[in-house]
Amino acid sequence: MSRPAITVTPAPRSTYLPAIDGLRAFAVGAVLLFHADHMSGGFLGVDTFFVLSGFLITRQMLHEVDGTDRVSLREFWARRARRLLPALILLLAVLVVVANLFGIAAERINIRNDSPWALGFALNWHHIAASADYWTAKASPSPLTHLWSLAVEEQFYLVWPLIVVLLVWRRVNRERRVLIGSLIGAAASFALMAAVFDPAATTRAYEGTDTRIGALLVGGVCATLIVRDANERLLARLGRSVDVVVLVPVAVLAWMWLRVDGRDSWLYRGGFLLHAVLVAVLLLAVSSVNLGNWLQTLLRQSPMRWFGRLSYGLYLWHWPIYIALSPSHITMSRWPLTALRLAVTMVAATLSYYLVERPVRQGLQHRPLTQTAVVSVLSVAVLAVAVVVVPVPDAKPAPINVSGLTTIPAAVATTLPPATTAPASTVTTLVSDPTGTTAGGASPPVSATTLPETTTTVPAPLPDLQSVLWLGDSIAFTTSPGIYAAMNAIGVPFYDGSFPGVGLLNETGPAEFDNITQRIADQRPDLVIMEMSTWDEPFGVDAIYDALGRVRDLTAGAGAHLLLLPVPPLRADQDHNGYQNDAQAAQRLAADDPANVSYLSTTDFWGTSFQYDLDGDRIPERMNEGVHLCPSGSARFAIWLITQLSVRYGNLSIADPATWAAGDWNNDPRYTRLPGACSALS
Repeated sequence: MSRPAITVTPAPRSTYLPAIDGLRAFAVGAVLLFHADHMSGGFLGVDTFFVLSGFLITRQMLHEVDGTDRVSLREFWARRARRLLPALILLLAVLVVVANLFGIAAERINIRNDSPWALGFALNWHHIAASADYWTAKASPSPLTHLWSLAVEEQFYLVWPLIVVLLVWRRVNRERRVLIGSLIGAAASFALMAAVFDPAATTRAYEGTDTRIGALLVGGVCATLIVRDANERLLARLGRSVDVVVLVPVAVLAWMWLRVDGRDSWLYRGGFLLHAVLVAVLLLAVSSVNLGNWLQTLLRQSPMRWFGRLSYGLYLWHWPIYIALSPSHITMSRWPLTALRLAVTMVAATLSYYLVERPVRQGLQHRPLTQTAVVSVLSVAVLAVAVVVVPVPDAKPAPINVSGLTTIPAAVATTLPPATTAPASTVTTLVSDPTGTTAGGASPPVSATTLPETTTTVPAPLPDLQSVLWLGDSIAFTTSPGIYAAMNAIGVPFYDGSFPGVGLLNETGPAEFDNITQRIADQRPDLVIMEMSTWDEPFGVDAIYDALGRVRDLTAGAGAHLLLLPVPPLRADQDHNGYQNDAQAAQRLAADDPANVSYLSTTDFWGTSFQYDLDGDRIPERMNEGVHLCPSGSARFAIWLITQLSVRYGNLSIADPATWAAGDWNNDPRYTRLPGACSALS
């Protein structure tokens, strides 16, 4: 006896599709986990939103055409305003108030700079014009960075209805024209993404409206009757085997969300298209009325639908809350901190939805369109005025407290031996060891709060220091101006070979070694000081040791001594690599070749954890992004470093800070590239 055929009924365009809210729930959940550093590909949740949004608004417009033979642009844009503006204006208003009451200068400047663009739904192009890198935005975050995707959608909502109006102008083949228009637009968008993609600067391809509307138009393709009818025939033919078939896109999407990196080149050369198509397959699989596959059943569950209805508010509120509850403010391990962030985000989104979004939308839904327009314009205007009239804090670095530099802080102890106690060839002294590894061999790492004391062998006192070459990446680049000023004040030539990039030994390849070789050959220094790079950490102790050995060979060949310094502590959310390997490799080399290499721990100066303000004078020594130095930090470290060197080089001393610490170098562009990053803490 043959099995009866399964009849699949397409959902009418006016029908609410509960599974769509379930898909939204998964999409926003992925984004929340991505920004909490738990799901590397969770940013693709945004692309899922794009496909769903393109489907829903195209479906809505075609439904209107079915009933009225036209698309009312005024009605369409009024619905978008009622849906998007209340929550956005509430968010911006809260952020403006909170930032100006409690925020440091950098935070207030970020909000002041980004708010007008967010209000105008053009933040993505603001990022592109400023060459802002989305993938490193977490280093100095703006609480509005994530609104780039809202800008893309809103720009699409502005243009796509105009195109649809043209496509449905004639009654003949309306659906076909919308389908062809969507396909052409999607293909052009994904092709443009591949064409403009630059691995060194992905923002243009990632945030450009023209490169991202492809996913929205894939959703538009799914909304046409031609595709929906073909989908229903396919689902009817598959019958219950669709339960197995949908496992394929689910598995691939799960892999992408868990494993991919947003800077992977293949994503921009077909990967985003693949993702959009897979989401479209799932969308079509769950949008029929009476085919209850397991995925559709899952997505229709009440908790999933409720979470999906909150998705817009969750997306808006999560990033500002994550910043406020960042590891730099809250001392908690990763998952407990994530749980706290999610709980606060849920509360904020729920209050926003039930107290603002839904009441405003329902209250204006049946009112004349002019009321929606008036309320929208007035709300945006009031908020714009509030943003503009709030005073802008000084974006320049805070003046160094020169009087506070006259003495070395009590916590700083001399870590190199005085010349008078040195034996003929070597001396032995105790230095703080941030790795838990002795100079004689490796031992298991210990926590930063229980630093052991280890024995390090260093060479005997050297003749007067004639010149210094300073090497390092971007951290050293922000350290060097103060050292240059302090050395110049006592007549010791100081050459800065650091650079504003990342990595020294492996990350930047042979080019950086070429630079090191050339600088040593040109300057012929007596002492080469290299501040290590946390970006070399992934290569491991042995690889770093070998690379440092190459640097040692260069310095020794020029008759110079090599002094290695560890990376200063980074803020917890920036310290993904740590600096155990660097320190271990440097200490090993110093122990193996004490005549040519020394290692100097900086724990006595920096401590074991990141601090904005070392001495409590409200003038930061470190930038608010948790990595680099401010002028005050550079000046203070210069005094500390020269003090350490002075026990080995008799001609070194500290000049009166009043003669060099407050110079023009304080306004070097390296300290002003992030406005307000070094401003006084309020």
